[in-house]
Amino acid sequence: MDINDIAAKAAAKIDAARDTKVNAVKRAAASGVEVQEAAQLLAAAEQKYAKDYHAALRTDWTESDLRGFGLDAPAKKAGGRPRGRKTTHESSPIAGSSE
Repeated sequence: MDINDIAAKAAAKIDAARDTKVNAVKRAAASGVEVQEAAQLLAAAEQKYAKDYHAALRTDWTESDLRGFGLDAPAKKAGGRPRGRKTTHESSPIAGSSE
């Protein structure tokens, strides 16, 4: 066997190992994208369920009634405008006024 054959075999082995590593990363990245897409779909479905559940409550169904139908209260609240915080701001005394 000459030096060129050895070098070619070594290069082929390195290329195969590199391809295996690159393909593993590609598969992991594709799976990560699938997880992100599924999470977005789940979040949208949860938000829709929360809105629909609360709409059912507004039509005079009770939580007990809905539980009887197999509907659990949503884990997250329905979207909407956030409530404003009612905080009082203390005014700081004017510097040098007590001297």
